[in-house]
Amino acid sequence: MSPLVVLLTDFGLSDPYVGQMKGSLLSHAPETSIVDLSHQVEPFNILQAGFYLASSREHFPLGSVFVCVVDPGVGGERRIVLLEKYGQCFLAPDNGLLGLVAASGGPCILRDVSLPWRGQASATFHGRDLFAPLAARLTRGERPESLGEEVNPHSLERLPGCDPALLAEGVRSTVLHVDRFGNCILNLDIGGWQTTLGKARRISLAGPRTLPLRPALTYSSLEPGEVGIIAGSQGYLELAMNRDSAARSLGLDPGATLDIFLEKR
Repeated sequence: MSPLVVLLTDFGLSDPYVGQMKGSLLSHAPETSIVDLSHQVEPFNILQAGFYLASSREHFPLGSVFVCVVDPGVGGERRIVLLEKYGQCFLAPDNGLLGLVAASGGPCILRDVSLPWRGQASATFHGRDLFAPLAARLTRGERPESLGEEVNPHSLERLPGCDPALLAEGVRSTVLHVDRFGNCILNLDIGGWQTTLGKARRISLAGPRTLPLRPALTYSSLEPGEVGIIAGSQGYLELAMNRDSAARSLGLDPGATLDIFLEKR
């Protein structure tokens, strides 16, 4: 069985773009199995796409090929890169989309797979004309080293919102994503931050506004109107409320920054 191909784009479903991309992939590798991770990433929202990828990749089998096309710079000078990590392959534009995956623990190999024949592709649709054929070559058994030269993983582009910043009394965080329940998922991975932020007591939003914050195990353990910080199912800490929208209550959108303060001893 050929490796699974997992598609992640901001193409939406009302246009023929996803179908054309799948058609290109299957034309080059007819036996390919395809899974749609999401095509509803907000247009051009690279940080959200990076979160979707980082929170999802562990739920797919070894050998999976992720094709990630949220690409505001399509047709420009940005590289197309192939990241090998966790026994999986990640194809994406080098625009920060792979930053969260690359920053997580473990060794990786990065390759520049910007091909010399890219000029034959549409300048505005590399997902169909470049990414899909590259993924097909991997599913047909070609080795990653045949697609491009290895480059320094530290050369991979990163977005500012990927990395939290330490403060004297806490941490400055970014909202990676707001889900349909209004939970604000932060750029604070559970493994690295849960113990530290178990002592979180206050949250500071834009301006002088400061609100109480309580570490909680579940949504239902929060009192009505109370904001909690919870280790969510996606591998990151999140701000949440009990049957209410933390995003609406706090006035937060994806990309917003906030400061979380720890309890003083």
